[in-house]
Amino acid sequence: MTPGAISGRDDASGGWSGSARVQLADVPRPPSPRAPALQQGSRDASLKNVGERDDGWDDETTTSRGVGAAWGDGWADVAFASLGQAAAASGFGIVVASLAVATERRTGSEAVGTLALAVEMFARAVASLPAARRANARGRREVIAHAGCLGVLGSLVAFADFYLDSHVLYFLGISFVGVANCVAQQLRFAAAEAVAPAHRPRALSFGVAGGTLAAFIGPEVAKATRTALAEEFAACFLAMAGCYAALVAFTSRIRSAGPRLDGADDASSSLAWPSAELARSVNARKGLAGVTCAWTAMFLVMSAAPLAMTGRREGGHSFDEAATALQLHMIAMFLPGLLGTGDVVRRFGPDAVSNFGCALYVVCAAFTYAAVPDATGHGERVPLWAFHVLLIILGLAWNLTFIAGSALMLPDGVVLDAAGSRRVQGAAEAATFFAVGTASAIAGATLGAIGWRGLCACVAPFAVGMAWYGWSGAGGGAGGRVPAGRGCGDGDGDGEASASKFHLRSVL
Repeated sequence: MTPGAISGRDDASGGWSGSARVQLADVPRPPSPRAPALQQGSRDASLKNVGERDDGWDDETTTSRGVGAAWGDGWADVAFASLGQAAAASGFGIVVASLAVATERRTGSEAVGTLALAVEMFARAVASLPAARRANARGRREVIAHAGCLGVLGSLVAFADFYLDSHVLYFLGISFVGVANCVAQQLRFAAAEAVAPAHRPRALSFGVAGGTLAAFIGPEVAKATRTALAEEFAACFLAMAGCYAALVAFTSRIRSAGPRLDGADDASSSLAWPSAELARSVNARKGLAGVTCAWTAMFLVMSAAPLAMTGRREGGHSFDEAATALQLHMIAMFLPGLLGTGDVVRRFGPDAVSNFGCALYVVCAAFTYAAVPDATGHGERVPLWAFHVLLIILGLAWNLTFIAGSALMLPDGVVLDAAGSRRVQGAAEAATFFAVGTASAIAGATLGAIGWRGLCACVAPFAVGMAWYGWSGAGGGAGGRVPAGRGCGDGDGDGEASASKFHLRSVL
């Protein structure tokens, strides 16, 4: 059987062969990417004969996706990636709901409370690039599963410190949890890479939408386990360990995220900071700016929200009320992905979606000052409904800017191969979480110095800066509608022409 018959591609015309589609059910499974070297070499030669690049995909998955089986095996991988995202985000939901308050009550300092969240974010930043390199060398599935195991270990170490009271183990465990949460961010790209290019924005959105389940699970688990043991909040960390164990279980079922990528052993490409990729791709730079803005502006407010709500200065609300507010916030973060943010990105383009998200951040900054104060004699006390509305708008703003920025960093959005795209994604995660860690480190002190209203006003500069960058000359080119099956194009030239450079590599 010819290579064209195996891959379903017509060698003469470069198009899809109708007869190959009919006969695919009878084609025996080709050698696995992990087959002996002789078989692998034959497979590589066959791929070169049809003008395709070997991205390390499992052949069965590649074939079914190549013939346009839009709802085949690739979407099963999207489902498992979404469930893995739900598990990881549930653990993160417990972190957000309980970590700052638990640390503040253990140390008596609001600044140290958000510093614990900063440690988690700095751990993410440190792990981002090594995780991207490892994903190129070993595949996303293995990297995410190992990180999930580290999350289980970190949760248990932090739990043990509630009884040892050393604080060193506590922050060490939190850093392990940060690594797990960092690597779990790759699930959205694993979901997007599992399907044909035309469906990638939708798959990306579905991958993020797994957090919708976490919005219900995480805060509810935090409320239920806060006083389950003698040490307040200790049981929350046991529950976190269960979440990361579930992450490992779901990730192990993602078949298309398994194989390595060609060129992963090239030290010049896999070990260096991917500045070349960022420099030559406007979309990569815009995606980096969008994701960084989304996380930093959102987390500056979200990390301090539990402290503001339970504090006596402007809140005075209970822990359960604060957890419910964060639950609404997480629903707003993830539910739009399930309802079709990816389709909106395809229809209107990532620039338009990102700019609308930036506008919502500005609304957040203005809303806190416009909110009617509670008329119960508590002075500056912010009413519970105002916290709810603000955090919901904040979550919507994050979803729009984050999905749009992530779409720009897919292989279809930048003129890079898949390995280069992963390095760009790793660089974006590193830069993002360094910025978010810095914001978290100062959030508690800022809250104490200028209050909740002043803290919320700080998100406006991030949003305005991102919107300006998108509208400036450096940000042109991807604002239009995304051509079906071709990704987002590239801002350095004509969108369709640039996307076509990646067309052969993106048709798997």
